[in-house]
Amino acid sequence: MANKTMLIIVCGGTGSGKTTIANEIKKILPKHITSQIISMDEFYKSQEHQDKNLYLKNNFDHPNAFDWELIYDFLNKLLNKTLAEMPIYNFAKSERTTQTKTINPTDVIIFEGILSLYSSKINALAEIKIFVDTPDDERFIRRLIRDKTERGRNDENIIGQWRNTVRKMHHLFVQPLKAEADIVIPWYKMNETAIRAIKGAIEALYNNLESSKHFD
Repeated sequence: MANKTMLIIVCGGTGSGKTTIANEIKKILPKHITSQIISMDEFYKSQEHQDKNLYLKNNFDHPNAFDWELIYDFLNKLLNKTLAEMPIYNFAKSERTTQTKTINPTDVIIFEGILSLYSSKINALAEIKIFVDTPDDERFIRRLIRDKTERGRNDENIIGQWRNTVRKMHHLFVQPLKAEADIVIPWYKMNETAIRAIKGAIEALYNNLESSKHFD
């Protein structure tokens, strides 16, 4: 394992393709560099623990829906080569379970989520910050298909949530995070410029391991 751990943050709205980009990043890493993807979805607060003055119930797209201190402590442990306990969220009940999952440190951590670039404290830990820029109509279509096929929800429920919270929160909180990114990736492709920029940053971090020859 390398002496230093790299944190890469991938941000973008729901249905933007964040997971696809995160997996593409894993593919371009040399085989000797270990990596893992961490989803910020596991760090939702339980609904009953929300401050109702700051948070709208059933609004999972507001920054107050997430446990930011826990996220910071969790990532900081991994960046310092320490085991970290990741919470497990029950999405059916909208609550955090009492169970956790032990996460081992790796050379690269890819942290992805709709608001993963929201915290300046967490951003300061990152070597590379990426925003996946995807138009609303494409994101809605992807979310509609996903929620119907994977979560058994109906059209009325999905459309209602989109209109009431998802779309509003995206333009209020998520889209402005594009300004925090080092690299902005268009939704339809992982372009060559982005790949070169990400590879270059990783090479610079691991140059003591002569990693550049692994990127040919």
